[in-house]
Amino acid sequence: MFIRNGWYVAATAAEVGRSLLARRICGEPVVLFRKEDGTPVAMEDRCPHRKTQLSLGSLVGDEVQCLYHGLRFDCDGACTFIPGQANIPPRLRARVYPLFEKHTWLWIWPGDPALADPETIPDYHWNDAPGWTPVGGYLNFRADYRLLVDNLLDLTHETYVHARTIGNMAVAHTPQQTETEGDIVRVTRIMKDCDPPPLFRRARNFTGNIDRWQKIDFEPPAHIRIDAGGAAVSPADAGKVLNWWILNALTPETTDSTHYFWTVSRNFSQDDAELSELVRRQTVQTFEEDRAVLESQQRMIETDPAGGGLLAINCDAGGVAARRIIDARLRAEAP
Repeated sequence: MFIRNGWYVAATAAEVGRSLLARRICGEPVVLFRKEDGTPVAMEDRCPHRKTQLSLGSLVGDEVQCLYHGLRFDCDGACTFIPGQANIPPRLRARVYPLFEKHTWLWIWPGDPALADPETIPDYHWNDAPGWTPVGGYLNFRADYRLLVDNLLDLTHETYVHARTIGNMAVAHTPQQTETEGDIVRVTRIMKDCDPPPLFRRARNFTGNIDRWQKIDFEPPAHIRIDAGGAAVSPADAGKVLNWWILNALTPETTDSTHYFWTVSRNFSQDDAELSELVRRQTVQTFEEDRAVLESQQRMIETDPAGGGLLAINCDAGGVAARRIIDARLRAEAP
């Protein structure tokens, strides 16, 4: 169900500090915190003694103290202290996960730690690169992460689900091109001389049509980067270009729920706080529209007497290709 040998976003860097943050990642309970020097740590959120959540406890220096019996565990997971007992059994050890901070997110590796190479963390440099202004957030979807992958690789739905923000008829009626190279899927749609969607018009004050593009890259386990924008066609708008990257990091929480970390980063009007707030509001509205569809879809799949199998049409090509890659990775990890 879950690719374990891969990098997932566990939290935003700002979420994790000197308190214990509980989060479920790929079905596993994890507790996140920072050492006194600021280094982030991810530990199994389950005391090896009586299985109490460690996140209910507290930090004593750089050690986690269990609420139930006061056992303490260092940042390597080893038990260092048992009240009233000098001998510490070596089996009293909590699992610790590889965790790295990059591009304003904390990245966790749920699989074999020997395979965790931080050089392979997906590229999300638009989160903190000079010349780009990011607006981001977090949502929790009560849906299988693969439904979100399908959704983001098939933007045909924008026409109907997001008519008030980023959708118009040009999206649904323009063919897309799907390519696969190794484990990367790219879906490209170029819309010539089309009406700007509402958010584009408000963000750049377009008065006429634009040439619009969407270039979507999928990278396993579940990372999707979207290069989206438009350039003015009308002479009255000469020189007006809109370009932003929509960055989507999907982290399975359980088999039917997903942590959704997102950023929209732009390279124009970088100091415009009102535009940033507009982008934030409209993006959240867009994702809430997606949430309503995908959570309903999840419920219908779960209650489908026919088994919940999905059918594919042309616009599903990107999602189908991504699922093939996910399935291949799952088979490779199977015992």
